[in-house]
Amino acid sequence: MSFAAWLPGDGWEPVTGGESATEVFRRGDVFAKCSGVSGVGELAAERDRAEWLAGTSVPAARVLDWIERAEGGALLTSAVSGVAAVELPWSEKLVASFAGALRAVHSLAVEDCPFRRPLHDVIAQAEDVVRRGAVNPDFLREDVQAVPPAELLARIQAEAPEVAAKAAGDLVVCHGDGCLPNFLFDPETLELTGVIDVGRLGVADRYTDLALVPAQLNDVWSVDAAGFFAQYGLPEPDRARLDFYLLLDPLTWG
Repeated sequence: MSFAAWLPGDGWEPVTGGESATEVFRRGDVFAKCSGVSGVGELAAERDRAEWLAGTSVPAARVLDWIERAEGGALLTSAVSGVAAVELPWSEKLVASFAGALRAVHSLAVEDCPFRRPLHDVIAQAEDVVRRGAVNPDFLREDVQAVPPAELLARIQAEAPEVAAKAAGDLVVCHGDGCLPNFLFDPETLELTGVIDVGRLGVADRYTDLALVPAQLNDVWSVDAAGFFAQYGLPEPDRARLDFYLLLDPLTWG
């Protein structure tokens, strides 16, 4: 089955190879993310979140169309100008801009956001991935890649009550996958031009996003995260929560 055949008009070009029956196409300034039946729910969730975010002060892709058929669905969104942070050369200004962009998302009014991502739901998602044996070891930190996923999950479950207690008074609107590829910037001014791939956006512990940053900065640019946290306004982050979410996140993809 060719997802491109569902899309209006001609000239759609594939952008990436799909994961879990998902394919992405582009035609001019329009992107189309297509999914089979099993992924329609997640795609619809991304549609709803993208529509909400586009109405806030944070620049983001706009939803242009939604196609749903018996075989699956397609989400059409506007292209966002700029270049993904991961594709830009490191500079202190870029790191500061990335910190400011993540802070801007986290500063959106929690009471205005209709989406929630409570910790117990995220852990339930991880439990499902582990149960299905779908954890990708390449997503894990090197020091735990040889540890059985069930053992990592048990560690998460044991630490969850303490983390949840800390997070109770520190809930913000999170991107949910606050990675460098999902934040685009003007390559000249390094101002934020847009946020993409918001299928996991929702009110959650800010460390859901923050925990992903140190490893990314090190992997992409070989730099320490101290400058990022200083610019974000959290010069002394909670290391225990950083470690917790860095361990939890890769267990939720699969």
